[in-house]
Amino acid sequence: MVAGGCPRCPRCNSVVALHEGHPLVTATGAVELWHRGCFEHRAAPKVSSIAPVVTVVAPPPRRHRLAIAVAIGSVASGLAFACGTLGGPDLPASALANVDLGSSEPERAPITARTYEVVPPRPLHVETSLEARYPMPTLDGDDLDTVYPSLRGWIHPVTASAELMPELASRHFGAERIGVERPECGAGHCGIDLDAPRGRPLVAVADGVVVRVERAELGADGKSGRYVRIQHDDGTLTAYMHMDDVADDLDVGNHVLAGQYVGTLGATAVGSSPPHCHFSLELPNHPEAVHGDVRDTHYIDPAPFLVRSTIVPTPERRHAVKPAF
Repeated sequence: MVAGGCPRCPRCNSVVALHEGHPLVTATGAVELWHRGCFEHRAAPKVSSIAPVVTVVAPPPRRHRLAIAVAIGSVASGLAFACGTLGGPDLPASALANVDLGSSEPERAPITARTYEVVPPRPLHVETSLEARYPMPTLDGDDLDTVYPSLRGWIHPVTASAELMPELASRHFGAERIGVERPECGAGHCGIDLDAPRGRPLVAVADGVVVRVERAELGADGKSGRYVRIQHDDGTLTAYMHMDDVADDLDVGNHVLAGQYVGTLGATAVGSSPPHCHFSLELPNHPEAVHGDVRDTHYIDPAPFLVRSTIVPTPERRHAVKPAF
């Protein structure tokens, strides 16, 4: 509103002298002239019995502000001319410096504290479900791979194997076998039958010395076929049976490394069964006994060590070194 040609303050509705007023461009582009005291308290709420409806209007875009500033200058000049014509005071040039174009960024809401759900610690667990099915056996309270370090960190005997352990229970340690009467082997099976295509390379699971090589098609007992038996540094023994071929240069006394080629998976002396590697693990009954092709041993299930082994894609092919016994 204008009284006598000069604007009124939007807060107190009194006439505002141009040289004392504070111009403000509204969100709609209109120019208001405020008393300085009213402008400083413009945000103070007015007492009303009806709750006000607050509308948040974003400040004008940055690219329009130059045009608004030019418009303010034009409007202020017009006001000065009007007030001067009607006898009002002149508008000093410094008044234009008080024009409030608003903040360059919209006002941000205050940051409030948030309460987050407390995440419980992850429970301790084994690495794989297979390890859960085949826990590490113990001896006098100690893990067996601590008592016999050669059981730790095996290379899986079947290269590029599709599985660490067969699913069929008939292939597991202790499955029923007719004519086998070792008490520690349950219903008869003293090893694990590992499946793979015929001719797949087999490797030593750990470093050791070859103590037996059987190249006869049916083996010495007519049941084992061609096989290799390896004794490891701590006295444990592993055997690889039903092989189609034994490595040509492999012989008793040869030292082999973990992952070294010993022959191929086959079907010698398997009867009607499909090709497989019968893999067995023996522990010495008297660890202090002399090394060699000893028989004073007992079989144990190799599954806990197979499920923790590493499958390699190809075997290590090297000439074995024959140590002195």
